[in-house]
Amino acid sequence: MPIPKKIHYCWLSGDPLPEDLQKCLRTWQAKMPDYELVLWDKNKFAVDSVPYVAEACRAKKWAFAADYIRLYALYTEGGIYLDSDVVVCKSFTEFLVYDFFTAVEYIPGIARKPLTRQLLNADGSLKNEKFCAVPGIGIQAAIMGAQKGHPYLRDCLSWYEKQHFILPDGSYNTKLIAPNIYAAVAVRYGFRYRDERQNLKENMVIFPSSVFAINNGTLILDQTYAVHYSYDSWRSVWYKFFMKLAAKNNFVRRLLGKRPLKTIDEIIQGDF
Repeated sequence: MPIPKKIHYCWLSGDPLPEDLQKCLRTWQAKMPDYELVLWDKNKFAVDSVPYVAEACRAKKWAFAADYIRLYALYTEGGIYLDSDVVVCKSFTEFLVYDFFTAVEYIPGIARKPLTRQLLNADGSLKNEKFCAVPGIGIQAAIMGAQKGHPYLRDCLSWYEKQHFILPDGSYNTKLIAPNIYAAVAVRYGFRYRDERQNLKENMVIFPSSVFAINNGTLILDQTYAVHYSYDSWRSVWYKFFMKLAAKNNFVRRLLGKRPLKTIDEIIQGDF
C-alpha cells in the first residue's frame, strides 16, 4: 500500500501564518493538488500529553515541539510532513512507493571540517557508535514521508518521550536538534553520514541533499523536488538579527565569495 496522499504541517503559536509561509503552502497545492492538507495545532494534538512537547510549548519554542509532533503525525496517520517554510518544486507522488523517505541534510562548509572527519570512517559510519551529532551532516527534518506505524518513527518518538525540553537548571535541551536525532536513530537502520542515496532497512530511502535542498547558497539543481527555505522560527531574536546582518546578508556573502541566498519568490519562480 502506498504512502497516503496527505501533507501534514504544524503551526502551534496560534498567530496568523505569515504571507511568505502562505506562499509556500500554495506551492504544495499547486504541485500536489490531490493531496489532503492536515494542520497540526493545539486543537489537533494534546501538547500536554508529552512532557518534552509541553515544555517546549511553554517556552514558546514551537519548532522543537513540532519535532515530536511531525513524527507522531506520520506514525499515526501516514503521509508526508512538510515544514511551513518548504517550497515544493515537483510532485512527490513517485516517492509514495517507499515506506519512509527523506534526504540527507548536508552543509558542506561544516561537514568538510576536521571535527566531522574525526568522527567518521571513510564509508561514513561512526568511529564510535555512541548516539551523537555529526556537524554538518544529518537527516532532513523539514521534509519526510512515511507509512503509518513505521518502526523508525516509533524509535524516534521513543527518544523524545525520554527527554525533557526544560532542564533542571532552567536551560533548554537544544544541544541536539532534529536532524542530529533523526540521523542518530537511522544509524540502526544502516544510515551512513554521506551525502548520497541510501537504501536502508524497512524500505527506507534517504535521498542526497540535492533532492530536498536547503537554502544555504548551494546550487539548486534540476533534480530538486523541494527547498527548505530555513525561516529559522526556532532561533532566538538575537541570532536572527546577527544572521540577517552577516551570514544571511547577500551583500556580505558576495564579499566573501559565497553564493547569494534565494528569496522565497525566487525559489517559487524557479530562479535557481
